[in-house]
Amino acid sequence: MPNRQIIDIHCHLFNAKYAIMELAAATWNHLLGHYPHQKGAAKKRAARGIIETLEGAKDFAAWIARLLEVSLSDCEGNFLTARKNFAESELGKNASLIITPLMMDIYFALCDNRDEETAGRRGRRALITVEPFSIPEDGKKNFEDHFDHIKNLILEEIQKTPATRRRSASGETLNTLFDDARKDLLAVPKKTRRSVNPYEGIELSPGFKQHMHDLEALAKKYPGQVFPFLAVDPRRIGILKLMDLKVKKGKGIFKGIKLYTPLGYLPTHPNLAPVFEYCTTYDIPITLHCSQGGMNNFRKENYVNTWEGSNHWEDFKTVQGNKSSYFTAPEKWRPVLNRWPNLRINFAHFGGGDQLAEGHTAWMEEIIKMIQEHPHVYTDISYHAQSKLPRKILNIVTQNKGLESKLMFGTDYIMIMMVNKLGGLKKYFDHFTAFQDNLLCDNAKTFLKI
Repeated sequence: MPNRQIIDIHCHLFNAKYAIMELAAATWNHLLGHYPHQKGAAKKRAARGIIETLEGAKDFAAWIARLLEVSLSDCEGNFLTARKNFAESELGKNASLIITPLMMDIYFALCDNRDEETAGRRGRRALITVEPFSIPEDGKKNFEDHFDHIKNLILEEIQKTPATRRRSASGETLNTLFDDARKDLLAVPKKTRRSVNPYEGIELSPGFKQHMHDLEALAKKYPGQVFPFLAVDPRRIGILKLMDLKVKKGKGIFKGIKLYTPLGYLPTHPNLAPVFEYCTTYDIPITLHCSQGGMNNFRKENYVNTWEGSNHWEDFKTVQGNKSSYFTAPEKWRPVLNRWPNLRINFAHFGGGDQLAEGHTAWMEEIIKMIQEHPHVYTDISYHAQSKLPRKILNIVTQNKGLESKLMFGTDYIMIMMVNKLGGLKKYFDHFTAFQDNLLCDNAKTFLKI
């Protein structure tokens, strides 16, 4: 066994099936009046096309079409592919790979947060119920028709990709994937006595739940090699209870939590305050998206809910930049660190590899300041795929005190596979052979406390 270890502190193992299930469930619930949350007295919406009834659904389908080009395998298959690429790379010679797969919670990517404005006026959420996603027997035909609509929407987006760039799988493979997603969505939830149901009161969309269980199984099968992070969205009801079930005060299968604010919320969302309190109390690490790239919420407007008292509607047709620029700029985290200065936080992407390549270093510089000001702030270099960036990063490390013990290696696999020009995962590993063990492993071990 190799003695040298490399830790990929930032990767993803979710697949296209997970995304298909979340889009199908979110749009179905929307048509029933149950999105983003199930309502006890909801009325079914008019039977219009899904594009007309839920803004952003087509954009979500286009994102899944891109994902279908690179992630047809299941969670373990993606993990084994990562290990194979590592073993074949220069970085992987005489070394073993440890990974930290980060969950994504994409269910709320079509949510404009209007229900939070209503709840704020009324002082409570009205008529919310929490039940497992299920399709009753008399609704299966309608759901089948709806699922076919979603499938065709995604396939239409695949066909829009120029044939010269298309990397799609065979039609038979795609049909199998869609059939598996349909089967899982139509499956009858297992009945449990409420007194022994660990998920009672926790809102679990079907793709999210399956991906969570897949990562749990993977971590158990490969002990010491896989340390997953649980996705936390402040809009998901019961998320603090779920954290306690899965993170277990630092003793659970999930080693930390992942926050992805560009999906439509600020770090100062009121529901995140108890999350930060929990993480401070039990020293739970947090990884957060911090670049101007990546997936964004698909609505043109979002209601912004914050403990700072400036709740308002934000029109992103008029905001400069994208939602990552608005929701996750590093300075948006200063109020959080002022309240919880000992939070163990990883500002992922070091401000963005594309930004650094183009000489735009404002986000990176802000992250460095916070690293120097707070004892447990870290950053990672995931999605820094251009060959010249590793040398630039090493120069930045030597020029900034404290960074040598807080910078961590990451790939952002499978996301880097969605862009042909990045060259794939093996090439990514090859770029970082000049990095020392502190950047490739030791700092991540300290962050993870392993």
